[in-house]
Amino acid sequence: MSLRTILATWPGRIVVLILVVAVGGGAYAATRSSAPADAPSLRTATVARGNITQAVSVSGTVNASSQARLAFNTAGKLAEVYVTVGQNVDAGTPLAKLDTTDLETAVKTAQQNLENAQAGYQKAQLSAADTQRSLADTQTSTAASVASAEQSLAKLRTTYAAAKTNFTSLTNSARSEAIALQTAVDGFAGVFSALLNDLSIPTQTGDVRGATSSVNTGLNALNLAQSYATGLLQTALDQFQNAQYTMVQIAASYDAALDAGGDTSAILLQWQTEQIAYNDAASRLGNAIDAVTAPMNTAQTSAASALNSVTTTSSLNDPNLDPIRETLRGLPVRFTTQLQYASSAKSHLTAAGSSVSTIDSVVQGSIASAIQSVTNAKTNAATSLRNAQSAVANIPFNLQSAQVAVQNAQNALDTAKKNLAAAVLTAPTAGTVASVANQVGEFVSGGSTNNAFIVLTNTKALSLRATVGEAAISTLKLGLVANVTVDALQGARMTGKVISLDPVATISQGVPVYGIDITIDVPAEGVRAGMSGTASVILASKQNVLVVPNAAIRTLSGRRGVQVLKDGETVDTAVTLGLSNDTVTEVVSGLAEGDVVILPQLRATGTANPNQRPGQGGIQIEQRQAPAAPAEIGGAHP
Repeated sequence: MSLRTILATWPGRIVVLILVVAVGGGAYAATRSSAPADAPSLRTATVARGNITQAVSVSGTVNASSQARLAFNTAGKLAEVYVTVGQNVDAGTPLAKLDTTDLETAVKTAQQNLENAQAGYQKAQLSAADTQRSLADTQTSTAASVASAEQSLAKLRTTYAAAKTNFTSLTNSARSEAIALQTAVDGFAGVFSALLNDLSIPTQTGDVRGATSSVNTGLNALNLAQSYATGLLQTALDQFQNAQYTMVQIAASYDAALDAGGDTSAILLQWQTEQIAYNDAASRLGNAIDAVTAPMNTAQTSAASALNSVTTTSSLNDPNLDPIRETLRGLPVRFTTQLQYASSAKSHLTAAGSSVSTIDSVVQGSIASAIQSVTNAKTNAATSLRNAQSAVANIPFNLQSAQVAVQNAQNALDTAKKNLAAAVLTAPTAGTVASVANQVGEFVSGGSTNNAFIVLTNTKALSLRATVGEAAISTLKLGLVANVTVDALQGARMTGKVISLDPVATISQGVPVYGIDITIDVPAEGVRAGMSGTASVILASKQNVLVVPNAAIRTLSGRRGVQVLKDGETVDTAVTLGLSNDTVTEVVSGLAEGDVVILPQLRATGTANPNQRPGQGGIQIEQRQAPAAPAEIGGAHP
């Protein structure tokens, strides 16, 4: 059939049309397949400055940092419970109370036992006094024939010994106080000299000149006192010391002769002679002390006058006079003290004279005959005395036993009172009542917190308890700061720090994990123990450093580097890297701000610019037309 005949029918026309379209389409497809392909687009990022934080994220549960397990000190019947579970209490808040009937009875019983023990101790004391009196009676009865001699001897010996002791003590005190007076004069002279020097200030007001005159008068008086102290007083001290020594030696010779039963007549004559010499030396020393204290009184008056001059209304405003005023204000007490020493020295000299008179009256008496009488009486009383002394020796043991009984009764009373006071259980710290184990009327055990009656949770101090793996635990350490969020409180961000890390792993589903506790510094309102939370523990952070996306980092000829787009060409560039996180890495060297680095192509089709992730430091990812012949990159990240 000819083409004309085919075209004359509608079916034929349709067939021809289909053939024409097919041929045309094939030609177009062949033309398109022979045309060059469009260059692929490049994903790039611009190197910029930003902040980078390296952190470890952990999830866990909010826990109370501490809890108190409370129990009564003693067991008993529960009388009252003042709190309920969930109630917040402050430190010292009463929580519960035991029935105190038995405890009050125990206190009364212990009090009665203590009174009985005290009565027993008093009885032992009276018995001891009776035993002592019995010894005294025995001594009296066996020494009745020589009682008068015993009393005379005791009186003579007591008086004599006291007089000798007083003489030595009083004369030594007088000498020491006189020597102290000598030293004080030198010290006062030094102070007044220093005051004169301090008053030589440029501003010589009338007050300053008046004070200078007063201090100068006082210094002149002290110079005179120094002259008396080094001359007259020193000579009197030397004479007095020699006379004192001689008197002591004569008394010692008399005592030795008396004890040996020797002749004391010659010693008594020597005593009378030296007694006259001592009285003369004491009189000279008293006069010398008066000679020194007279000018010291003048100096004291001068110091008071100088102080009045520098404490006038106009002078008080001069700070240059502050040290001078301070020194002058301290002088009255020092003068009074030293003058009291001088007065005391004279009083001691007078008292020592009385001791000398007492010693003289004793040694001139019948002490020797009294000694013999007492010796005879003691011989007769020896046997009876030993028996009485044996009874007295048992007194300490009897008193000690009674005292121990009193102490034991006191301890029992203290314990009973303590138990009564502990019948009210109070909160040791602020917190929330987590549990109450018993009800009113039930018997509760005491003394141990293993079975706690009340558990008090400290809700003001919270922490996040979480677990981490082996890799993370090696990067964590105590004290690291963390940002904490709680799942139930959206938007509530808190800070904290790592307070504990488990030293040993716990196997969880065959995997070793380590516990970590992160304290929450200031818990947000609404945070409760048992809530789930997450903490981002900051390991390291840097600010204003060059950063690139992690995807841009490749292995170039065995080294870490990136591809930089320069003048439409990709250039392999080695870089030195620093701190990194999940998205970006710090560039220490090798790149400059504004450089454009190439990122790997996305595997799946989608938006050309995915959303920037936190921590990229402002990196902008762009699509660029690839150059005609991109260089091969070895080991590039997919």
